[in-house]
Amino acid sequence: MPSRPTGSAPRGTRRRVVRALLSIATIGVSTFALSGCGLLSGSDGASDGGNGTLEKTTVVVGSLPALSQAPVAVAQAKGYFAEEGLTVKVQPVSDGPAALTSLISGQNDVSLGSYTAPIKAQATGAADLKIISEMMISVPNTMNIMVLPGSKIKKPEDLAGAKIAYSAPGAITDIGTKAALQDRGINVSDDQFVRFGFPEMLPALQNGQIDAAVMTEPFITQAAKNAGAVSIMDAFSGGTADFPVAGAMTTAKFAEENPNTLQAFQRAVHKAQVTGQNRAEVTPLLPQFAKISPELAPIVELGKIPTSMDAARLQRVADLMQRFGQIDKHIDVAQMLVQPPPSEENPTGGA
Repeated sequence: MPSRPTGSAPRGTRRRVVRALLSIATIGVSTFALSGCGLLSGSDGASDGGNGTLEKTTVVVGSLPALSQAPVAVAQAKGYFAEEGLTVKVQPVSDGPAALTSLISGQNDVSLGSYTAPIKAQATGAADLKIISEMMISVPNTMNIMVLPGSKIKKPEDLAGAKIAYSAPGAITDIGTKAALQDRGINVSDDQFVRFGFPEMLPALQNGQIDAAVMTEPFITQAAKNAGAVSIMDAFSGGTADFPVAGAMTTAKFAEENPNTLQAFQRAVHKAQVTGQNRAEVTPLLPQFAKISPELAPIVELGKIPTSMDAARLQRVADLMQRFGQIDKHIDVAQMLVQPPPSEENPTGGA
């Protein structure tokens, strides 16, 4: 899609965009992840590995600590970005609203995280965004409904009337869990869900504020190890199995103005995705980028690192958002994709 023209917008339009961004922020607090550091420097005319001149040699990627950062972390560690003439700076952001604001304002060039906030921004017209790489797909036991040992809740059917923690309304912990429960003929009401940050979920279980919690990794493994917490349901199962968890996004403006830089970034990430098929290449990096202890690094469920972008797979996110009223119209996710260039391992651009 073409980028939006710059310049002053009517006051009413600006107010509508601000309201849209505030709404989007509520689903991005725990699911939208970025990585980067400071503002971008100008290009020094470096080569991008033989396919042209890089428009920019420094790419700012924003990120919350998350397992889905793995391809970027591997690309950093293996020097794949450097091979492309790129310096990639990773700067943690505090939360989802900061992530989205930093991307749209141009402080960060690429964001890593859940697709829900970018798709909602696209649907509301708050921003024109592009998906440039898939970073992680769910595997069993990467988003579970957890309870403490001895809980009266033994199975999903026991959740009737229970207080359930989730990360944010409209997040995958919300709509993904509801979809998985509905697939089993179990309906839960919106007022059963209570918003908590992932680090606060286990303490809330322990002090009785909630009865169950929708946790993702590494919090699942931490809760099991530290408190004996048990799973009563894998929320990434049934209709939500093999679900797109996180990817890399940028603005249409950045993609249009920096095509060689973007392709260089995508080539390096793809090399890392191929390397990341070997778990042994990723595990030693987890304590640094995901901020988990070395003893947990080998045992957390990492998720599947894809080596291609699949429009049909990503469409599942938008369709689920529309099903649960997070967006009010159909979004063709294929129109948001900027496919990576072909590579030696991937001569057609797919895998």
